[in-house]
Amino acid sequence: MIGIGVDIGGTFVKVFVMNEYGEIFRQEKMETDYSKGSQFFLQQLADYINRIQQEFAGQKVAVAVGAPGDVDNQNGILRYNPNLKFKDVADWPMARILKDLTGILPAVANDATLAAWGVYEKELNRKGNNVLVVTLGTGVGGGLIINRELYQGSNGTAGEIGHTKIADTRTGPLCGCGAHGCLEAFVGTIGIKRRVWQAAEEQPQSTLAQMVRQEKDFKIELVSRAAEKGCPAALKVWQDTGFYLGIGIANVVLTLDIDTVVLTGGVSRAATYFMPALKQVLENQQIKTPFKRLTLLTSTHPNIGGIGAAMYAIHQATKNA
Repeated sequence: MIGIGVDIGGTFVKVFVMNEYGEIFRQEKMETDYSKGSQFFLQQLADYINRIQQEFAGQKVAVAVGAPGDVDNQNGILRYNPNLKFKDVADWPMARILKDLTGILPAVANDATLAAWGVYEKELNRKGNNVLVVTLGTGVGGGLIINRELYQGSNGTAGEIGHTKIADTRTGPLCGCGAHGCLEAFVGTIGIKRRVWQAAEEQPQSTLAQMVRQEKDFKIELVSRAAEKGCPAALKVWQDTGFYLGIGIANVVLTLDIDTVVLTGGVSRAATYFMPALKQVLENQQIKTPFKRLTLLTSTHPNIGGIGAAMYAIHQATKNA
């Protein structure tokens, strides 16, 4: 069986073609093309899927699409997404359109949800009964494996840890979703940048402030480079990030009795600097039992979303055969 996994991002689309043994036959990365509208975009994806069907004629081909935002996984509809620049994608029936163009009804789910399945299959080898995967980037997403199955909830929105509240919803920092006090507003890249600007203003002679002034295009890795030099301001930014992330993770662990937490996404590459503070928050929880045997890991695979989508396509097709 062949699985095609599509990971749609606001800037790039990643596509993986795999078999049931985890072998990768194709790996593509292309810019998300907004120039000719949403219908043309899906036609491009359909053309690629159709070429793969021709190439692997005689084999069953399954497709899964990870989309950023609010996804109706039951009907394959992207209900809402603030990061895709198409003007006509509210209640976007992606599954129906792709089936009409390819003959294959794809599974459509939130991108972080499918990344979670990729982590579970590819990196954990299905070890762990109840797993939380947190994607750390511009946004903060999450996916859940509950009782060894991908859990998407009643409406396909399970795992939205980034929009759980860890601060006052009236006075906390503004999140990209429009609410105040979301975890994402603290540990997503926008929240981290806000604290960097504040630190640079308060400590203008710090290594972090000097690097911020020198760099034309600010990237989060700059904070790690400053921390590597021992800059107290940069180390404090990461310490705070770990503290806030620890609060968000503790809330989920307490609610669902999770046994494994895996961090993935660009910000997770700075785990060396924020992990001690995160672990301290977990150790300081008053209710100890859920945290005693908790496994906390960082993903090592940069393309786990596309791989997870391909693996989930195969899993679903096999399950429904």
